[in-house]
Amino acid sequence: MMEYVKLEGIEPAISKLIYGTPGALSGDDPERAIEILDMAWEYGFRMFDTAHNYGHAEENIGKWLARRGRREQFAIHDKGVNPEDFNPGEQLDAGTIKEQFYMSLDRMQTDYVDFYLLHRDDPKKPVDETVETLNELKDKGLVKRFGGSNWTMARIKEANAYAESHGLTGFTACSPNYSLARLVRDPWGGSVTISGDDNKDFRDWLRKTQLPVFNYSPLGRGFISGKVRTDSGKPVEECIGKGSIMEYYYPENMELLKRAEDMACEKGWTVSQLALAWLFSQGLNIMPIVNPTGRAHIEDNIAALSYRITEEEVEWLRTGVK
Repeated sequence: MMEYVKLEGIEPAISKLIYGTPGALSGDDPERAIEILDMAWEYGFRMFDTAHNYGHAEENIGKWLARRGRREQFAIHDKGVNPEDFNPGEQLDAGTIKEQFYMSLDRMQTDYVDFYLLHRDDPKKPVDETVETLNELKDKGLVKRFGGSNWTMARIKEANAYAESHGLTGFTACSPNYSLARLVRDPWGGSVTISGDDNKDFRDWLRKTQLPVFNYSPLGRGFISGKVRTDSGKPVEECIGKGSIMEYYYPENMELLKRAEDMACEKGWTVSQLALAWLFSQGLNIMPIVNPTGRAHIEDNIAALSYRITEEEVEWLRTGVK
């Protein structure tokens, strides 16, 4: 059964699992997208994650919203501005933020978003214009809360220090990469993860502040979902996509996957359920972004909401030492 979380400033209680809209929902088949969104709604998803550069995802949400209504009954987590080499000319400035934000509102056929996060950061750019622009959108009632997706702890702190010193609102959410499997390589550039020993300080700060964490790739983009098996003998290329392979297919993660398979088998869980239970056992204010497109996978994910593992089990999964 779906669980719900009440966050300050957000009127509906949001689902503990957030439904992501890449993949089928970003394609040019709105009827298929509406079918998937209806299914997600049926299972209790009440927050949907999307972005300006997720193909037709925002447009499909808008078409679903126009057909079904319900705007006050769920939350939208939208992202914009992706200043990386593969987006030439996309700058983290007031003009780009506003241009993309208003375009997103128009696509989704809504007059506000509940959470608006900047998709990636430009660490060379001072935070003042960014914070002031997001506060302007909030003051107009267009955004309820805002934050950063691939933003480091240092940059979030910098933005919040500027906001506090100028009587403004700071970042009140983040959306980093985070899963049981460690993101070893970032082939896209500008990705921020809180996985691994080298990001312990970031996790400790998030644990202390209880800043909402909407983590993407909670199942390692499929690597830790059960698609890859250490005993299958199948080439990994037949199990997951090229991006997932570049990010996660490394010896340390294969060793971790074997431990996860063993523990899941002992508990009678799936590997994906164990991976989600591991996330829920970290003490973070965490709401993972998942993207199941079938009923069996949705039910698998939702069942994991009630699962927990012990500190000793968390440590064994991390190190293999009991």
